[in-house]
Amino acid sequence: MTGTVTAQPKARISNHIVRIADNPNTVIAALVLSTCVAAIAGYVVTSRALSYLSAPVELAEIDTPLRPTERPASRVRPLLSTADPVVLAPAFSDTAPAQILPPRLADADLPAPPRIETSDATADATPLRVIAGRPAVVPPQRPASGSRLVALADGVSAARALGLPGPVVRPDAPVAAPVRVAAVRPAIRPVTLSTRAPADAEIVLAAATTPEVEPSPRLSDPVPPRAGANPCSPQLAREIPRRPGNAAGGAAAMAAVGNGSGATRDSALVAEALRGNIPAHLRDLQPVEFTGVVGGRQTRITICVTPDYLAIGSDADHVRVPLGLPAALRVADAFDMMLPTTRMVDAIYAQADVRVSPSPMPPTSAMSSTEYFLRHNATVAAQFARAGARPGLLVAGHKKDVVIANRLANAPGRVAIYGWHRSNGDPIQPLSTVHGEYYADYSHGVRLVARTAYVDGRAVDLRGLLTDGQYAGMLNTDGPLSSTTVRLASLR
Repeated sequence: MTGTVTAQPKARISNHIVRIADNPNTVIAALVLSTCVAAIAGYVVTSRALSYLSAPVELAEIDTPLRPTERPASRVRPLLSTADPVVLAPAFSDTAPAQILPPRLADADLPAPPRIETSDATADATPLRVIAGRPAVVPPQRPASGSRLVALADGVSAARALGLPGPVVRPDAPVAAPVRVAAVRPAIRPVTLSTRAPADAEIVLAAATTPEVEPSPRLSDPVPPRAGANPCSPQLAREIPRRPGNAAGGAAAMAAVGNGSGATRDSALVAEALRGNIPAHLRDLQPVEFTGVVGGRQTRITICVTPDYLAIGSDADHVRVPLGLPAALRVADAFDMMLPTTRMVDAIYAQADVRVSPSPMPPTSAMSSTEYFLRHNATVAAQFARAGARPGLLVAGHKKDVVIANRLANAPGRVAIYGWHRSNGDPIQPLSTVHGEYYADYSHGVRLVARTAYVDGRAVDLRGLLTDGQYAGMLNTDGPLSSTTVRLASLR
């Protein structure tokens, strides 16, 4: 009966506990209770540990001071006994240990630095000094004498060290040979450069030093030297007046002109030419031919030129007369002719019946004088006499030509000069417009070209050919002439 009574309450309690355990609120309450118990236990442990950590730490006394290892007497260096004393800066305190220790240990008293005692082997030497703290801010001065520096070497006396060979002075480098630097520089503008106003000018001529041989046509010439009948009609020279019977010879005409220069002399010579006082053989124009392909067809162009340069006088007594550009154009326009181009000058030299070599005279301020004209004319006459030339033959090589070129359109007030070919066919004077238009010296000549030319036997205006894009290249080096150049050449 008793067991039954006891078993029933136990069963009820067990069932009640099972129901409580199955309840979620019971689980949460158990977790909160366990967390509180763990927190209380941690607090108790931490509080007891802090009491020991906050207690002052007593530094153990050093019963026996540290001693350095004794050095052998043989390794003691003289430098230690002669070292200068170290002077510490006043009011210096070393705070380095306090900076690196924990806060509690920084307040404790630091032990005294150990004393280093010398051994018996070094008892007689000067005691060593131990520096407490940082070294002096200012380092010791460097010894002034060389003997104290020598003491730094082991086993070497000062006298012996001073006698050792020192560094060898580097020899001076040999002076380099001077180097001449050649730079291309533009030619200096001549001081005596002529302008439109008449003025004397000087020109330096290069003497022909190449050995003279019998000249031959160049391969680049338009055609070989001409042969056959003269196709140039006498009517092309009909504008040249007949020479008066009372006209003066060349020597007398030049004597009347005097030894002047420039525009004044040019005017007197032009007046003689326009009245017909020129040699008769200059009226016998000579043909010069050019061949080329135009429009896919072989073409031949023939121009008619005076056989020699303009001269004053008769066939037996005449003087070749240089003229400035305005005077030369006046004569050419009056005779219904024009001046040649550079390619025409080359072709005339290649096809000439007689070619002579240039005969330069000394380049002086008198090159433009009438006296120089006469002297050079005599030299040229002697050359043609030795070559067997007779009046009327096409001759070349003895003068430079006054020419027309497109360069004149961009150089107003200048004269264009070209030619004076050597025996090898190369001209002494390339195309130049450096001189003023009134300038003329003994080496210049005026060769005239008829304005009527022939294209495959058909008469045409030469000025039209020189401006034509197809034909101009055969007659002019720099292509078609501009309208400005043509007007300048014809004075119209």
